[in-house]
Amino acid sequence: MTDGPAPERRPLVLKFGGSAFADLDGYRRVARYAARRHAEEKRPLVVVVSAMSGTTGRLQQTLDALAADPPALAAAMLLTAGETVSVALLAAALDAEGVPGCPVPAAATGLLAQGPGDRAELISASPEALSGTLADCPVAVVPGGQALDAAGRTVMLGRNSSDLSAVATAATLGADTCELFSDVPGVCTADPYLVPEARTLSRISYEGVRRMSRHGAKVVHEGAVDWAERAGVRLLCRPFPWSGDPEGGTAVGTGPAAAVVVVRKDSDVWSFRSGRERRSAGGRLRAEGLTVTEFDTEGEVCLAVPAGARGAARHVREARLLGGLCLVTTLPADGRAEHTLVPRAEAAAEARRRHALLYPDAEATPGQTALPPDKARSPHSDVLVGPAPAPARAAALAPVPAPVPAFVPEDDCPD
Repeated sequence: MTDGPAPERRPLVLKFGGSAFADLDGYRRVARYAARRHAEEKRPLVVVVSAMSGTTGRLQQTLDALAADPPALAAAMLLTAGETVSVALLAAALDAEGVPGCPVPAAATGLLAQGPGDRAELISASPEALSGTLADCPVAVVPGGQALDAAGRTVMLGRNSSDLSAVATAATLGADTCELFSDVPGVCTADPYLVPEARTLSRISYEGVRRMSRHGAKVVHEGAVDWAERAGVRLLCRPFPWSGDPEGGTAVGTGPAAAVVVVRKDSDVWSFRSGRERRSAGGRLRAEGLTVTEFDTEGEVCLAVPAGARGAARHVREARLLGGLCLVTTLPADGRAEHTLVPRAEAAAEARRRHALLYPDAEATPGQTALPPDKARSPHSDVLVGPAPAPARAAALAPVPAPVPAFVPEDDCPD
């Protein structure tokens, strides 16, 4: 019996977020990069892919137009279509580069999950199926965020869960690292699109990233961090295209804590009559796989919930929606959390102000803008559902007249 594959035969696991696929040339760029890494390192390669930028959101909009609370398995069937498309397109691009790439369906990933079909919990990963694929094909292309349930149905591991698929795959195949590519330079001290002065951390601990994710930062999926820590998989968070600079990006594993600012710009804020009611609602929402934040401001007992999440409305019926407000959270390195609510139009400015308190000497990277840009969306993301109506961006960002309560440290939250 051996302890696992020899180091030189351990698979290389790479994950590419939807921003890498903003256009069809993105698939060619990823294919060329994957082919080069495979040729240089001469070991099996697993490429985990997200849907092309904007696809899952468009599919969600289409579903919402039909039903306020669709069946979870129907939602899963629709929302996983984007990753399936990416698998096929990248496999075709790899073949065009002269590299056989095997498109892997959810049934052959070895990932097993339980719970609601559109935000199931990953409970196990087995290597047999993917190992067999890699024995016959040098590159396996795997759909991010997909698994099977006990009945053999394809389920979704929640939004933004390609990280989780990649890390679980790396862990079960014995890889010691997993490389996560996105549209930001690494794990930053704030969203660099909102805060140009944000610093890219060279290293950070598992717990440091987990805290960020738990409070709503879209850095690394919280479940992925848990799997990585248990298996001892080091995470390398890097931008794509990647220059190959060994000092670039962020290594997640053994490292320091970090002081950061998080803006929950895609969440709704609800006010409850008591801490007891809020805890009850928060527990039910977490049981359904949603990331929520409980916090207090002056005169308000609040809960931040992902906006538009299926089924969330029934758990907050007794609460009052604080429309037009956005949660901004400061996470000092000492483990505290400080929350404040601001009008959405002021969230970026508040994030910059709070970041300046943490890092008074930080300077913006030349050429960056302080205004949050629209998220890049692939012109091909409408292929499954047709074009969306023009977004009412100005209305969504319009300030709402409301007093801005001062933050209360999390440790001082009343019951």
